[in-house]
Amino acid sequence: MRVLIAGLGENKEFGLKSLRDAGHFVGVIDLPHRVPVNQCDWWRAGDRFSVDSMLEAASSADFEWDAILCWEELSTDIAREVARKLGVAAPRMPAGVFRDKGLMHGRLREQGVPSPQLGVARAVEEGERLAEGRFPVVVKPTDYGGSGGVKVVDDPRDFTDAFRAAAALSASGRVAVDRYVVGTEYSVEAVTWAPGDTQIIAITEKHLTRPPYCVEVGHVSPATVPDADHELLSAATVRALEALGMEAGVCHAEFRMSDTGPILMEVAGRPAGDQIPRLVELATGWNLNTAELAAVVGERTAPGTPAAECSAIRFFVGDGETPFRHRVTLDSASRPPLLGTLRELRYFAAEGTVPRVPRGPEDRLGYALFAGTRAEVLAALAKLDHGAEVYRGD
Repeated sequence: MRVLIAGLGENKEFGLKSLRDAGHFVGVIDLPHRVPVNQCDWWRAGDRFSVDSMLEAASSADFEWDAILCWEELSTDIAREVARKLGVAAPRMPAGVFRDKGLMHGRLREQGVPSPQLGVARAVEEGERLAEGRFPVVVKPTDYGGSGGVKVVDDPRDFTDAFRAAAALSASGRVAVDRYVVGTEYSVEAVTWAPGDTQIIAITEKHLTRPPYCVEVGHVSPATVPDADHELLSAATVRALEALGMEAGVCHAEFRMSDTGPILMEVAGRPAGDQIPRLVELATGWNLNTAELAAVVGERTAPGTPAAECSAIRFFVGDGETPFRHRVTLDSASRPPLLGTLRELRYFAAEGTVPRVPRGPEDRLGYALFAGTRAEVLAALAKLDHGAEVYRGD
């Protein structure tokens, strides 16, 4: 098939390789510096925030596309509109609901699905009324991507600055105010083959920095989760997707497991970022990128053979004070537990850099990716973390 990725996002080489390895012709529209031209079959520069620009670029091909996908969170609705205008298959879900956290949680509340959201505000005073007597709260832009602009606010005196920072990133100027949920954090990866037919692919364990920013610094797949909690998370994901109107595509849902059960933080109608699709394929055999395409065109796929029992990624971040030192050295990489489990290592910052306290994915300094037995992978993570426990929201 001829598959167009209209909005690639960051570091999506695994997705491109997955589709090309499956025999598909793959095109990309995005900003020129974001397109790995040697990893796609066709590409055009385009403004991923403009339907007209994307439509012009897509129409410039001298052939017809079979499907249009989007892996850039901020462009998913735009890409589906391009597909509609061209009469091409694309993920099927209501416009706006998976992009706007206000619309999302409003729909969830209407359908009786537990939501942490207290409300949405345009002005600081509105937000303060929502938060009054409920601290700590979480403020976040309603329509931004990743964890940008998200902050836990313990002290009412800090609310105004946090609200304004979130509003500055919101295209609509709207800010969601949520109650802070204590509980272990997970993500659930699922594919909806057709309306009412959702399959849970994997549950991933999430590692975070401590509040106030709770930046994701790692993932482990599959998560070590009790069977009862696995069932609760799976059922909650299916219920949320049905409430939000998902008809065909994949989703990345983020939950905290509270004392009363799983509470949905948010859900994206696209494959996960942070190389989670790669982790999932290593540990389960399921390829989320080829599954998404299959669902969009009315087909189904099956998992391949897992390469390992467990996989994980650790993102390196700073603390605002300590000069950055490369975590993996010549010595540590030459012996267990890193030897035999380390699959990829990248650094984005030089040694000696003093980075700020991380506020989002843009503050990551590099990463290491592992695969092996669960014991081996956890030992490798412990080596990188110097034996310290990571924060998981509990």
